[in-house]
Amino acid sequence: MSNVTNSKVESALAWRLCLVVMLSVLVIALPDMAYATDTPIGNIFCIVVGWFTGNTGRGIATIAITIIGIGALLGKVSWGMALIVGLGVAIVFGAGGILTAIGSGAGVSSSCSTTASFS
Repeated sequence: MSNVTNSKVESALAWRLCLVVMLSVLVIALPDMAYATDTPIGNIFCIVVGWFTGNTGRGIATIAITIIGIGALLGKVSWGMALIVGLGVAIVFGAGGILTAIGSGAGVSSSCSTTASFS
């Protein structure tokens, strides 16, 4: 009975060790993946970022803030929800500045061109 228990413990330990190694590799490779704008998927992500921070995102944010503000004034939406929506919009449009501030401390720079295409 103890041999079966020992093999289960060793198997669980081996899986945990594999998980730790894989997570370590992911953390080491994370800066390279975060600034992968020279790859096809990186270009697609830059296009999506352009949508969220461009005219489309501004229009959606304006509509969202207007609807939530009117709802809050009429008592249909809580003021907490209105603040959460406002904070969410601020984070979406401030994410580029946050990334630049964090990346500059690490000596990494990245920029998505807003003229990226699917070609």
